[in-house]
Amino acid sequence: MPHATRSRILFIDAYDSFSNNIVSLLETRLPAVHVTVIRIDEYPPDFTTFLQDFDAVVAGPGPGHPEISADVGLISKLWRLGEEDILPILGVCLGFQSLVTAFGGRVMPLPNPQHGIVRKATSSNSSIFKQAKSIATVQYHSLYAQDVAVSDSRTSTLEPLAWDFKAHNDSIDPLQAHQQNPDAILMAVKHRTKPFYGIQFHPESICSDERSKQVVENWWAEAQQWNKQRKDRYQVKHIDKQTPKQPETTDPLRDGRVPETRPLQQDSVRIAIGDDVRQTNVAGLSPLSVIHRVLPLGGLSVPKICDALNLDDADGVVLDAEPYQRADTGTHSIIGVLEPTTTKIRYVVGSGKVSLCQGDRSHSIDLAPFDHQIFDYLKVFMMARKATGGHADIPFWGGLVGYINYEACLETIKIRTSGNDGRPDVSFAFIERSVVIDHQCQQIHVQSIKPEDDDWVKMISSKFTTSNMEKSTEKTRQHPTPFNPSFLEPVISYPDPIRYATKIRKCQEYIHSGDSYELCLTNQATIESNSLRHPWALYLHLRSLNAAPFSAYMRLGGMTLLSSSPERFMRWTRPTTSDADSRETRSTVQFRPIKGTVKRYPSGRDQPAITLQQATALLSTPKERAENLMIVDLIRHDLHSVVGSGNVCVPKLMVVEEYATLFQLVTVVEGTLINDNTFHLNSNVPSLLSSPRSSPSTSRPATPRSASLPVQEHVAFSQCSAPSDRRKTGRKTGIDVLAASLPPGSMTGAPKRRSCALLRQIEEEKARGIYSGVVGYMDVGGAGDFSVVIRSAFRWDDDTTHHADLREKRDKWTVGAGGAITALSTEHGEWEEMVAKLESTLKMFG
Repeated sequence: MPHATRSRILFIDAYDSFSNNIVSLLETRLPAVHVTVIRIDEYPPDFTTFLQDFDAVVAGPGPGHPEISADVGLISKLWRLGEEDILPILGVCLGFQSLVTAFGGRVMPLPNPQHGIVRKATSSNSSIFKQAKSIATVQYHSLYAQDVAVSDSRTSTLEPLAWDFKAHNDSIDPLQAHQQNPDAILMAVKHRTKPFYGIQFHPESICSDERSKQVVENWWAEAQQWNKQRKDRYQVKHIDKQTPKQPETTDPLRDGRVPETRPLQQDSVRIAIGDDVRQTNVAGLSPLSVIHRVLPLGGLSVPKICDALNLDDADGVVLDAEPYQRADTGTHSIIGVLEPTTTKIRYVVGSGKVSLCQGDRSHSIDLAPFDHQIFDYLKVFMMARKATGGHADIPFWGGLVGYINYEACLETIKIRTSGNDGRPDVSFAFIERSVVIDHQCQQIHVQSIKPEDDDWVKMISSKFTTSNMEKSTEKTRQHPTPFNPSFLEPVISYPDPIRYATKIRKCQEYIHSGDSYELCLTNQATIESNSLRHPWALYLHLRSLNAAPFSAYMRLGGMTLLSSSPERFMRWTRPTTSDADSRETRSTVQFRPIKGTVKRYPSGRDQPAITLQQATALLSTPKERAENLMIVDLIRHDLHSVVGSGNVCVPKLMVVEEYATLFQLVTVVEGTLINDNTFHLNSNVPSLLSSPRSSPSTSRPATPRSASLPVQEHVAFSQCSAPSDRRKTGRKTGIDVLAASLPPGSMTGAPKRRSCALLRQIEEEKARGIYSGVVGYMDVGGAGDFSVVIRSAFRWDDDTTHHADLREKRDKWTVGAGGAITALSTEHGEWEEMVAKLESTLKMFG
């Protein structure tokens, strides 16, 4: 429980994707402040009584229009409070526009919306802008406040405080991308008699300067002064008082925010592995042991090692860093060995059940006891399979390897889809035997987490001796490779440019109306080709053409993925014990979004490639930087929701990186998970691998997530981040961050949930499938790493066509590509970017 002397601020969230950044700003910059969050549609039975427990209110940003009640909800009630119920309020963006319209102003569309744009605001140098005459601010708005009488004290109740003057921004808008906008745009106001303030800009953005954050501190100082003057009439209750009665929630959507996971009690849980079902106390469960051998890499490569393992003859997973090794992206390749006894997890969106498969056997598990969430199930599954004894510098000892497709990502933000024709939307294999190559140290690590599996480790290790590899290489030479580009005879179907242009215009209509800041529009090309028995050869061809740090080959459950992705989605490290407190563990979470692309060979490969310096100039335009910034701020929001305020940083902002065919604008966002070093499992969690119906004594259904969560539970992330315990995050793992952050922001736009819903309409509800999803691993040592599925091709074994003449089956591959549509996008430019991304993958088909 926070200290009784802390002040309380209520934050009203309008379903924005930057809200948690504002909460973090409030809790880290304002002394002794605790923030409680409710949504705009969570209506308390008595709003005025509810507000008496707070010192001030911040009305947050969000998509939509301030005069549409569904878009502002509770915010509109703030301006109608009676004189005795008034308290200090700060409106941000949509909250600012709501304030203006409530007191006689108007809101109009901007001819040129300003999203992710850094602009200079000039203030009156008074009130909340003291010592902030000129500030650099990030703006996210399609609408602007207009009030003819706003500067006339005789007729207006609002006093202007700051403006965006076009003349002051010519130097940072050399292309005059916003030349049609008014010469002066109102950036801030205050009510002349009430403690109501509003700012149009976003002080919480990573690119807003220090003075813009000072404005929030100044507001808080004025709010405290006003409360002090009203003390005789208005008794402020503090955090030690009774918790406000929970509001009634009309919409339970959490926009990616993950409520606190229920404590997992130290008790018996049934754990089934195949037919071996044993009753055990999981709290005292002995961890798995890693058996491993380290060998010199010598002249071996990932393809040679995979050949020695006969990977092309069966299902397998390869996360391949060899083609493009960098210290900041990874220098380890992971080869997972799948066997007939390998446990596989499969989930179809909307089914409410997860399937566990071993060979030909499978059974279904009801997700109800796991709050109906596949990620809660995966978290418990991995918590019961911890391992020790592995090499500390190797990121993977064993664990789940697989994919989460885009439709499963949408389910995390409560967007319904029809799925993918019953195919798995989430598919993982529990890898017990693996080979990891450390390219930096030139070593091979042969590993197993199976009990008493020393013989296998020894046998596989012997394969990699010089003499045995020479025999294997000779055998490979005698075995003809089925792949040849001319053999494929591909027929490629490209997206239609006219329809794509129509979709771009539709995106921009939504952006101009204020429904989105950025929409990541995608499309797909399909390729029919002669059937390949061994797609491994095609993958090797792709990696030779398009070297990438997150390349991957996956044959899993009838699906084949060939990926040359340059983009890490997120990685988390194994928890380590703090030197200061052995009861505390820390894990670093990293995101690496890519947004902003130019071709290396804009005039074709027969012409010289552009230089890094030239690419940097091309990617330094306001449009390109805005695309990246919007996703960076969105990721910071997602990450704050789990790790808490003050635990997120951006060590690398908008740096140009060079790849085989493209230059990309890359940012790195990191957060720190801090947990108590305890392990708990719940007796009412059902068998992790067997149907709950088979074990009634341990499968009592848990209460599903309710639409009316108590306020304090609903805002668990902000409780954890109050000043005295700001760095504590409860029992959270990287899987919680993963669930809170999907879909990848670089594939959606912002605000995420509204943008994803709009994209479903614009893309005609066509499933993206594995494209735009993530692929990677969850390690038994507590780590994880996932990349975004882009620059990739995938196929399903049951999705084939027949050649009209030869009557032979032909494979059907799918390649997706797209780009971020902003107000500054052009139809030609977006089409060219999408095609460039497609062609970087399509070229492997010849």
